[in-house]
Amino acid sequence: MKNTVKLLIAFVGLISLSCTNDIQDTPAVQQETGFKLIAPTSSFNMVLDGAKLNTLATTFVWTDSDNPAGTGVTYTVEAAKAGTNFATTVTMGTTTNLYMDFTVGNLDTAAKTLGLPALVEGQLDVRVKKTSGVSNYATIKVTPYQPNWGIIGSATQYGWNNSTDMVFNPITGKYSITTALVTGEFKFRLDNSWTTNYGDDGNNLSLEPGGANIPVNGGVYTIVLNLANQSYTITPVTNLWGIIGDATPTGWDNDTLMDYDATTQKYSIVMKLKVGTFKFRLNHDWGVNYGDNGNDLSLESGGANIPITEEAKYIITADFNNHTYTKTKI
Repeated sequence: MKNTVKLLIAFVGLISLSCTNDIQDTPAVQQETGFKLIAPTSSFNMVLDGAKLNTLATTFVWTDSDNPAGTGVTYTVEAAKAGTNFATTVTMGTTTNLYMDFTVGNLDTAAKTLGLPALVEGQLDVRVKKTSGVSNYATIKVTPYQPNWGIIGSATQYGWNNSTDMVFNPITGKYSITTALVTGEFKFRLDNSWTTNYGDDGNNLSLEPGGANIPVNGGVYTIVLNLANQSYTITPVTNLWGIIGDATPTGWDNDTLMDYDATTQKYSIVMKLKVGTFKFRLNHDWGVNYGDNGNDLSLESGGANIPITEEAKYIITADFNNHTYTKTKI
């Protein structure tokens, strides 16, 4: 019995010695020091979706060895155009935590405020500030979304149920549509939602948020929305010029109507075209159509199909009085 106890004590001693050696061999964990932005990193790249503006895009996380509990200190998250050394900044938010959530809409607002164009990948430098210092920064990539404005109402093809999308022209900064309307009313609204909408209280071509429905008689119109000065134009179109061809989204089956400018008497359209060909034709009929026999930007009646050699978005203008046109990749 005594021998058994001695053996048990010896065994426990060996275990204790083994555990002691294990503890001694474990290196001490070094605590993170300083004020450091941990996330996002410079690998962050997001195409911002206008349909998901309230969705979480990323969480900024940082450490502060002077305030490890993250209490009692106000932190400000800032963004600037990449490479500008934060000469001009946008405050994305403030918090007393060591983290902060940002939605797709938050990133989009910051990017556009700093001048990043829609639908183009751009770079932002982001960092965190406190009264006593500034963190390191990360360079993130974002592609701002293009707001989707449309018209809705009893005068439009979908009535009051859904918006009819307008097309954005990046050269003019305006939205436009050429479409048939029936006698009725319409309004402008953003992203197929009533959250942001415009009407015209005085029926004087100026817009007011949530304003009155805009009355219209039946016909085909070019409608242009100018958000910069909250105005619009609505121009009747009698000669319905459009483009048609396998380079267009509807192929050779249907025309896409061009916008009419009564001042210049020219027609224009912004459209994504694929490799193929197209022509201009009048009133959805082949009786009057134009092509380009020499591919030299001059138009001939019944002329050759006009080639598109690179898939891209184009602005096409046509002057049917002088029989010329342009096609510009954007």
